Amino acid sequence: MINDQQGSELPWPVQPPVFGQQTDHRQRRSRQQLVVGASLLVTASLLLVLALLFAGWRTTRATPHVRHALPTTHVKPAMEQLTPTRQATPTPQTALIASQVDRLLTNMVTHQQFSGSVLIALDGQMILNRGYSMADWDRQVSNTPRTKFYLGSTTKQFTAMAILILQERGKLHVDASLCTYIVHCPRAWQPVTIHELLTHTSGIPQLDDSALSNASPQAWIASYDRVSLAFTPGSRYSYCSVCYQSLGDVGEQVSGEPYSVFLQRAIFDPLQMRNTGFGSNYLSLPDHAVGYASWQAQATPPGWSVTPQWTFLFGSGLLYTTVEDLYRWDQALSTNVLVSEQALNEAFTPYTTSEYAGSSYGYGWFITKAPVPGHRLIWHDGRIDGFRTYFGHYPDDRVTIIFLSNLATLDELALASALEQIVFAYT
Repeated sequence: MINDQQGSELPWPVQPPVFGQQTDHRQRRSRQQLVVGASLLVTASLLLVLALLFAGWRTTRATPHVRHALPTTHVKPAMEQLTPTRQATPTPQTALIASQVDRLLTNMVTHQQFSGSVLIALDGQMILNRGYSMADWDRQVSNTPRTKFYLGSTTKQFTAMAILILQERGKLHVDASLCTYIVHCPRAWQPVTIHELLTHTSGIPQLDDSALSNASPQAWIASYDRVSLAFTPGSRYSYCSVCYQSLGDVGEQVSGEPYSVFLQRAIFDPLQMRNTGFGSNYLSLPDHAVGYASWQAQATPPGWSVTPQWTFLFGSGLLYTTVEDLYRWDQALSTNVLVSEQALNEAFTPYTTSEYAGSSYGYGWFITKAPVPGHRLIWHDGRIDGFRTYFGHYPDDRVTIIFLSNLATLDELALASALEQIVFAYT
């Protein structure tokens, strides 16, 4: 595990960490059917709360936790400017949603099942935005909407957006060969396209610890010189963290800037995401959440120290942010602030089936059906030591569900389904 004490030395003894996939890459295969039965995994206290909803549940809606792919449709027109995050004036409808969600989460905290921050928005306004339990038990610091959390694989949507921004600037094209943009590209990677990296269909394998170099980014890529692809590019899906790390490297090569710097200038600054970023100083940042492996038991801190030449490795999952900053990001996904409508449609197109029953994968996003027939859910979860995250974007319903947790025992997909049921029961 990388730590802050390593300073400017080589950033790892053997293997560069698979950011955002230290936990979830090993567990995704065992969770392939998780979403179909997600609500069954919720504890008895959670089910008691949801039972109040089922009596009035609309039987005409699709089962919300069974995820299916939909063809892409156009996103909403661009707004003149992003709306600042603000709490909505409660209506009977939104007040009922907020109270039910708050009751659920408070009950989960009581039973040591949730710790984190939650934001739910409807029609462009926040209807719930608050923290639950503790960001730091030792210092008795509570979670708030401004608490920073590591995202894990939820980072991938930002890496994909960076690639689309570079495409719109004429720096690359997603249908071009990966090797067009990487110096000393491994021979096996020659047929792989940027599109196939974005969609986890490249066939590039994740190497064992002993096979990776610690010398330089160039040597890290050269570690793949004698490694064959796992399958023919484009022939099937296999979740791939090294693919998004490679996309981070592509971004650096064509932009001429470190991956973290390019995202800061191209995404975070324009969207005023002031509490979002990368870096080894996370543990010294104000308002950061400590990650917990179980209730009040700290996880190994993900405090890697890397020099700028290695920041492309963050492309698979070491972004930190807050729920309020993610809501600014959410609003941008319904506008042309960062890229054109055509580029957003590219990101939200279901190109291939994924490991989750009924979900497809676009560019950094899982894509499936929303509870309302004919509508979409665009989502991603994240797992990293001590953290669980979820981002659900319902563009056709103008609904957003975001939660960031510093409790690793949380089943983020089960909670996402429970929150979806509450919100769509009253919309």
